[in-house]
Amino acid sequence: MKLRGRYRSLILYWMTRARMRYRILVVDDDEIVSALVGEMLDRMGYTPVVCTKPGDALTLFSRSPGTFDAVIVDEIMPDMRGTELAAKILRIKDDIPIILTTGRGDTLSLEKIRKSGVRATLIKPVLREWLQKTLAGLLKQRKQDPKDE
Repeated sequence: MKLRGRYRSLILYWMTRARMRYRILVVDDDEIVSALVGEMLDRMGYTPVVCTKPGDALTLFSRSPGTFDAVIVDEIMPDMRGTELAAKILRIKDDIPIILTTGRGDTLSLEKIRKSGVRATLIKPVLREWLQKTLAGLLKQRKQDPKDE
């Protein structure tokens, strides 16, 4: 069966769009928050991979670092701080954009954030508009980085 015209164009559009979806690792120990962020990302056209344990996220990332385009990580988690996880992820893949989320912006030191390699910080509750703008900016910046070519 050969597809023609409008149907062929629609199928090609959706096949291309599916291949272009960025894969985002979301790490937050709060299952509700991680699910909400994952849902927001999905509605924005990204492919979220949600983990509620930093150790599991690190294992997953280390097994296939090339399959992730960005990471969103919570700062306050029981097993490991987000800045610590970010530093470990960046040792595996140094050019991955990482967004740190926190409910306590005043407890974060700018020096600690800078040293961890985090590229952006968002205060909870994370607003969809800010997440979309921040993530799109980081992914665009990464795509234009001559180091990636």
